[in-house]
Amino acid sequence: MTLFATLILPSVVPAQQNLPQMGEPADTTLSPLQEQRLGAEFMRQIRTGLPLVRDVQLEEYIQALGMRLARASGKTEGRPFTFFIIDDASINAFAIPGGYVGINAGLIEVMRREEQLAGVVAHEVAHVTQRHHARSFATGNRASLSAAAAVLAAILIGQASPEAGQAALAAGLAATQQSAINFTRSNEIEADRIGIEILGNASYDASAMAESFAILRRQNNLNTSGSGLEYLRTHPLDNNRIAEAADRAQGQPDRPRVPQTDFALFKARLAVLTTGDTAQLERAFKAGLARGDNLSAAYGLALIAQRANRLDEALERVNGLDELAPAHPMVELLRAEVLQGMGEVRDSRERLAALEALYPERYSIVEKRVEQLLRARRPEDALEVARRYLQRTDEPNPLAWRQIAGIRQTLGDSAGSHESLARYFESLDELQRAEGQLELALRQVPAASQDELRLQASLKAIRDEAVRRR
Repeated sequence: MTLFATLILPSVVPAQQNLPQMGEPADTTLSPLQEQRLGAEFMRQIRTGLPLVRDVQLEEYIQALGMRLARASGKTEGRPFTFFIIDDASINAFAIPGGYVGINAGLIEVMRREEQLAGVVAHEVAHVTQRHHARSFATGNRASLSAAAAVLAAILIGQASPEAGQAALAAGLAATQQSAINFTRSNEIEADRIGIEILGNASYDASAMAESFAILRRQNNLNTSGSGLEYLRTHPLDNNRIAEAADRAQGQPDRPRVPQTDFALFKARLAVLTTGDTAQLERAFKAGLARGDNLSAAYGLALIAQRANRLDEALERVNGLDELAPAHPMVELLRAEVLQGMGEVRDSRERLAALEALYPERYSIVEKRVEQLLRARRPEDALEVARRYLQRTDEPNPLAWRQIAGIRQTLGDSAGSHESLARYFESLDELQRAEGQLELALRQVPAASQDELRLQASLKAIRDEAVRRR
């Protein structure tokens, strides 16, 4: 269930819901276009109001994992999914309308295998593909989207600031009933069932969902705060659900366990970039090495040393990873950064070029290559690398457009910079900001030129799309 499935306030009693039949359309209350609009508006609030983990390598991993599951659902129907990580130690995950799925760093930390994390994400993907948000709104009071967005925003804002969240919630509740966003047990069971099918279709071990539930139950029992896990307050979990999930998994084909190299490196990097106590984490990694947890601990220690500018130590530890994760892009990226810091610029540049040739779809590599070329005052070469990435990739990282905007500005191409920023904002579904950038670009080009005609066509397409979503 999503984060805003259940929110209990002393003065609010959720109304009884009557889940519509599976064949009943929810479009009359919340159409797919309205879901997309609501989700995009809400995601803008998330980007500005929550501490997102903004690391390209981590974003790349969670987006690839999420899209593997979304495609396995067979119901993406052109819907763009966005998966993101929140720098929050509490154990939580949620989905919002429009295909946005957030996972707290705390939830990732307690998962021991990639399949277990995939089980949680598959559950949230199922909420999106089954349109549980629209069906829940259909059983409520058909409140306006703006009022609903106020309530939804309040719940997430409350994660970062309880006081601010309560204030926002009070304003939202004045306009809409909380029951409009509650999910039912039927939604939860359906998301479990569909999520298990998604796991199997994605070639994951389907029993991992029951495993992830068991981990969450254990973590809740270990919680000494007395308030219970945030995730379990919004995703009610009882013994029956765990047993049912395990039973359903029996009907799925047996799948071999996936290699854990990517997951181990991902978790170690996430731990380093989100820790509040690097010294304690370093001790934990060293203890992990003593226990035989070589891959994640060695990478974590190498990353800590690199960030502390202990470059000789970092390089030694990175070299020690060659047998554990041979030629892995995350390890090679770290090696290139260490070599760059040590002044071995040519070696670093050659390694990044070789990596780009092997993994042309990975923006994490392109980003570093572009940064390196810009430091060497070679903006034309940097622009070529970024443009080549966009040409080769079906689902490019929006950050590539922002990087191109900076390069074009360096080259004195103000119109091209604004046009690239428009593409960046369009990729984030921020159409109003994209429109503004195209208007600025138009001021920089000659009248009746090919550039003006192209920009006018782009501006018309953006405005038409904005009208279509109203």
